[in-house]
Amino acid sequence: MPYPVRASVSGKRGKAAVGALLVGVLLSACGGGGEGKAADPKSSASRAGSAVPAESPEPSASTAPGPVQKLADADGDGRPAEHYEQVLAALAPRCEEGVPELVNVVDATLKSLKKKGVDGETEFSVLQHLEHWVPAGRPATACAALAEEYVGSRDAT
Repeated sequence: MPYPVRASVSGKRGKAAVGALLVGVLLSACGGGGEGKAADPKSSASRAGSAVPAESPEPSASTAPGPVQKLADADGDGRPAEHYEQVLAALAPRCEEGVPELVNVVDATLKSLKKKGVDGETEFSVLQHLEHWVPAGRPATACAALAEEYVGSRDAT
């Protein structure tokens, strides 16, 4: 099977142009514009090829947590928000409500269960129960109404 033929750049002028283009792309991707500034020792460009991992940006105090993180924080059991996100991702396409509304439905369902005397539930367990309670393969439905049905089906323990 023949390999595709690459276009070649002939001559020093063509190679220099390609090199200049690559340098320009790399500089713009790294945020450097060649303004004569010294390289920031924390920038990823200055650590290229080093064994030092890139630092992840710290969340600012003014940034409010997202709806999924609010569920994880409400439980306070240290379960990663990704677990909530996975179950919500499976549930959301089945519901008319968006993710922020579904988070409110889960929270309200847990409160209704506690008021009814159902113990041992968490935001995560309620989310899992709702994900099993809402049928798949049907048009999107009002999950808040199905959550009320779920609460009605539960007995105090």
